Amino acid sequence: MVVLEPETGPYSKPLPDLNERNALFVEGLQRHEFLVPKCQDCGDYHWVPYPACRTCLSDALTWTPVSGKAHVYSYTVVHRGLGPFAEQAPYVVAIGELVEQPRPCLVVAELVGTPWQEVHIGQPLQIGFVDVLDANATTFRWVVRK
Repeated sequence: MVVLEPETGPYSKPLPDLNERNALFVEGLQRHEFLVPKCQDCGDYHWVPYPACRTCLSDALTWTPVSGKAHVYSYTVVHRGLGPFAEQAPYVVAIGELVEQPRPCLVVAELVGTPWQEVHIGQPLQIGFVDVLDANATTFRWVVRK
């Protein structure tokens, strides 16, 4: 588990909107635990959460902790951010493929701590948790895994 520096000042970026479909995920983030829906029938992991398994269409999904380890599946460099993201451009938004299988589980997040010029496909990643003290919330980012 990687815990990044907390956000201590006013935070103007979007945070997860707590609702009945994502409550367990948001609570997991606050414990610095990354949870994804896992199908109890076929065993596949899924992201983004959906009411049914994308492989077998079962609704027997359980929020399950994963390692947070991944590799860069794809990425883009944002050179013109909007709103609260404008001041940090350029920045990287990466799609990480979690090591948990059998079905590839792709998670999108900002990649921090590595210059955008050094990011490449296949690079090992790890989920990093960011506590947002002002909002009593936690969010996540990708960091390069050593």
